[in-house]
Amino acid sequence: MHTATHDGWLRPTASFVLVLMFTSLFSLAAFGQDEQAEEKKSIATQIQELVTDLETREAELQELSDKIEKNPDRAAAVMLEKEVSERRAKYRRDVGRLVELVLSGADAGAEVAQGRATATEILQADAPKMKEKLGEQGKKIGELIDTVTNGTPEEAQKAREEFVARIPVSTRLLKYFQANIDLRKQLGVDVEADTAYLIKRLRTRADVGAGVLKGTKEEIDEMAARPGVDQDVEAQKELATLRKQRDALAESQRVNVDLMDLYGLETADLRRGIISATGKLSQDILDKDVASGLIESWLADGADWFRTNGAELVFQLVTFLLILFAFWILARIARGAVRRVIDRSKLKVSSLAKDFFIKMTSRLVMLLGLIIAIAQLGVEVGPLLAGLGIAGFIVGFALQDTLSNFASGLMILVYRPFDVGDAVEAGGVIGKVDQMNLVSTMILTFDNQLLIVPNKQVWGGIIRNITHQDKRRVDMTFGIGYSDDIPKAEKVLAEIVTSHEKVLKDPEPVVRLHALGDSSVDFVVRPWANTDDYWDVYWDITREVKRRFDEEEISIPFPQRDVHIYQEASAEPANPSSVPQHSNTTSAAQTPIPSEDDT
Repeated sequence: MHTATHDGWLRPTASFVLVLMFTSLFSLAAFGQDEQAEEKKSIATQIQELVTDLETREAELQELSDKIEKNPDRAAAVMLEKEVSERRAKYRRDVGRLVELVLSGADAGAEVAQGRATATEILQADAPKMKEKLGEQGKKIGELIDTVTNGTPEEAQKAREEFVARIPVSTRLLKYFQANIDLRKQLGVDVEADTAYLIKRLRTRADVGAGVLKGTKEEIDEMAARPGVDQDVEAQKELATLRKQRDALAESQRVNVDLMDLYGLETADLRRGIISATGKLSQDILDKDVASGLIESWLADGADWFRTNGAELVFQLVTFLLILFAFWILARIARGAVRRVIDRSKLKVSSLAKDFFIKMTSRLVMLLGLIIAIAQLGVEVGPLLAGLGIAGFIVGFALQDTLSNFASGLMILVYRPFDVGDAVEAGGVIGKVDQMNLVSTMILTFDNQLLIVPNKQVWGGIIRNITHQDKRRVDMTFGIGYSDDIPKAEKVLAEIVTSHEKVLKDPEPVVRLHALGDSSVDFVVRPWANTDDYWDVYWDITREVKRRFDEEEISIPFPQRDVHIYQEASAEPANPSSVPQHSNTTSAAQTPIPSEDDT
C-alpha cells in the first residue's frame, strides 16, 4: 500500500522535470537565434549607413576636384589638393572597413549584397584613376630627374625641391593601389591584369629609384669633400636639399621593396642599395644575401679606392712616420737640454720639479710633431684643435676632482714642501716619497708598502717633512725612583749622551730634571744627531741607559697602586679577621690591578 502511493507521486514529478528541461533548451536555442539575428541586423545597419555615407562623400570629393581644376589661384589650389588628399585617404580607409563588414556578414541579407556591390563599384572605379595618377606622377618625376641632370643650377635646385615633395605622394598612391587590388581580390573580383601592372610598375620604379639614390649619394659625397664647403652658405643649402632628396628616395624605396616582397620579387640588391646610400643599418642586414652583398660591395669599393689612392696613401703614411720619428729625436734632445740647464742653474729646483719640466718638454715636442704629422695626412688641424678644446672643457667639467689634484700637484711643485726620498707624514700616511706626478704622490711606507695618495689630499692637509733638515733632536725621557740619587743619575745620563760618537756637539745636548711623576722622577734627554743617524742614537742611548742604571744601582720604577680589600662583616664580628684590611705593599698574594695608565 505504501509503495503504490509513493510511485504515484513520483511519476508526475518526473514528467514535470522532463517538460521543464525541454522548455529550457528551446528557450536557449531561441535566445541564440535572436542574438544572431540581432548581430546580423547590426551588421546590415552598419553596412547601410556606411554605404550612404560613402556615396555622400564621393559627391563631395568630386565637387572639390572640380574646384581645383577651375581655380586659377595656384596657392589656393595646392591647399585644396592637400584637403582632398586627406579626405580621399579617409574615404579609402572606410571602403576597406565596408569590405570587412561585407565579408563578416556574408549571410546577413540584402543589405550585405548592396554593400558588396557598392564596395566593388567604388574599388573598380577607383583603380583606373589611381593607375592614371601613377602614370602622371611617374612622368612628372621623370621630367624632374631630367631637369636636375640637364638644367641650370637654379632649375636643378627647384626641381630637386619639387622632386622631394612628389616622392611621398607617389609612394602613397602605390600603397593605395596595392590595397585596392587586395580588397577587390577578397571580394572575388579578377585582379590579374592590375596585379601584373603593379608588379611592372614596382620593378620599373625600383630600378629608377636605385639609380637616382646611388647618384644622389655620390653627389653628396663629392660636395661634402669639397674644400671650404663648411663656410659656403649656398653649398650648405644645396647639400641639405640633396640629403632630403636621399632620405625621401630611401623611404620610397623601402615601401617599394616591402610591396615587392608581397609578390615574391627579388629585393636583396635594393636593400643593399638603401643601406649603402644612407649609411644606416636596419634589420635587412640580418638577411644573409643582403649582408654578403654589402660585404662584397664594400670590399670592391675598398679595392678600387686603394688602387686609385694607394700610392698617395703610402707616401702620406711614410711622411707621417718620418715626422714622428724626427720629433721623437727632437724630444730627446730637448729633454737633455732642459736637464743640463736645470743642473747648471743656480736656482734651487726640487727633483720633482726637475722631472716634471723634463717630461713636459718632451711631451710638448711630441704633441707638436703629432699635429704637424696629422696635417700631412690632409686633416684640417684648426677644427681638430677647436674640437679638442671643447672636448677638454667638457672632460674638465666632468673630472673636477682630477683637476683639483692637478692644481694641488702644481702647488707642490712650486712650493716644494718635500722632494723624492724625503720621509714625510702627509695625507694621513707616513713614509718615504717614492714618485710624484701632477695627480698623485706615491709614498713608500717603512714596512715597504706603496701608497698612492691624491695630491688634493696631500696639499689640503698638514705636511710634516721628517727628513727635510740635516739635523734632528732626539727626544727621550727616563725615570728614576724617588729614593735614588738625582745628581748621580743626571751625571750618568750626561756621560752616556756625550760619549756617543753620533751625538753632535753643536747644538749641545740637554739633560734636565723634567717632572715629578706619579711613580718616578723624570729626566728629559735631548741630544742632537744627523737626520740619517736619528734612530741609531735613539736605540743606542736607550740600551746604554738601562745597562748603566743597573750598574750604578739606579732604579727604573714601574707604576704602583694601592689595593684595598674589604670583607663584609656581620653585626657582631666573631673574630678580628673580619675587620677591613689595608695594605700599601704589593706582594705575591696581592697582585696589583693594572690599568690603562700602567701600559
